[in-house]
Amino acid sequence: MSEFIGRMEESIFEAQLARYSRLSGFSPDPAFIRAMYEQVKVRYLEELKRRNIRLRALDGARLDEIVGYVFYYHRFNVSHLPPATAAKAEADERYRAALVRDVAVYIVINEHLNVEKLSNTSEYSPEIAAFNMACSYSLYLLGAFRGEDARMNGINNLFKKALVTIKSVVHLLAAGNSCDAVILWRHLHELECVLSVLCRGDDELFFRYVRHMEYLNMEGNPRAEELEKRLHEESKAYGVKERNAFVNYGWLVYVPGFREGFGKEYRLNFKDGLQKMAGQSARHAAYASASKILHPSAWVVAIRDDRFYKFTNFELARSLANIVALIKGYVQRYRGNSRMPAECDNYLRTVDGYLQTIAHNNRIISVKYAGA
Repeated sequence: MSEFIGRMEESIFEAQLARYSRLSGFSPDPAFIRAMYEQVKVRYLEELKRRNIRLRALDGARLDEIVGYVFYYHRFNVSHLPPATAAKAEADERYRAALVRDVAVYIVINEHLNVEKLSNTSEYSPEIAAFNMACSYSLYLLGAFRGEDARMNGINNLFKKALVTIKSVVHLLAAGNSCDAVILWRHLHELECVLSVLCRGDDELFFRYVRHMEYLNMEGNPRAEELEKRLHEESKAYGVKERNAFVNYGWLVYVPGFREGFGKEYRLNFKDGLQKMAGQSARHAAYASASKILHPSAWVVAIRDDRFYKFTNFELARSLANIVALIKGYVQRYRGNSRMPAECDNYLRTVDGYLQTIAHNNRIISVKYAGA
């Protein structure tokens, strides 16, 4: 039995080391990581004993977690150094001793002295899995587009950012941080609105948007003087006196219909500018609610966590449905630039199934949290 367990542990170690190397692009000496791993296992148990911590069943740090702690401690300290310097650190007994000591303490404190929080859900729960599946499938598809078309590549990057943000929101929900999930959804909704406007526009609007983004990064820019002059001329040409408003939303003046309604129907802000141009005004109440908890307030304390959880699931579903609809249009337009044209067709046929699953899950959430 002990021989079998030893082989299983060896397989876990090798698989995790290979996985972390693939994910991080950092490939340390396996013999060094193995030696540190073995020492940390011993030091970890000693640290538990020293602190008089008795573990309940299944509460001990998993072997794969220990590999991760060792790997990323070492990566943080040496991945930016020349290979010869990193190798020297690996041979330095003082560095090795510090790694074993620090990692053992990290594991004990992070895994056993943390305060457990009750959560409405988990990473294994269906509603979290459904969002992750829809995003993972979409990211897989978007990763196959290749070419020199700047608009195609730029919109692709914005889609990826939005989908990764959705995965981050559901990760917060799974960890029981529903209030933080609401705040991050607010950021997602802004990006959703940008995508809605840009995807309806032509190439010229996209390039105007990209050119306008230069105003957000003028500090320390060698072209700062040129950009400042251009900003002054543009804002003056459109009669905008508030500099920050033009920096943040000035690209909207190039959206058909905005200039004609500027100062009447539209303004250079989120509510009466970007959100309205995106056709998302009906969701401003949700956006305003999310904005109230950006800063510490009575809302954060007074509102039950399950209400934040329910709010986020429903608004996230609406955002994802809008983004998927935009991705469909993108896929149809740029299908010829994909390395997987057949998968593009399959996506158009099947992606709605994920949205239907999310809608089904939200109906259950609605019943479970009817009072939230």
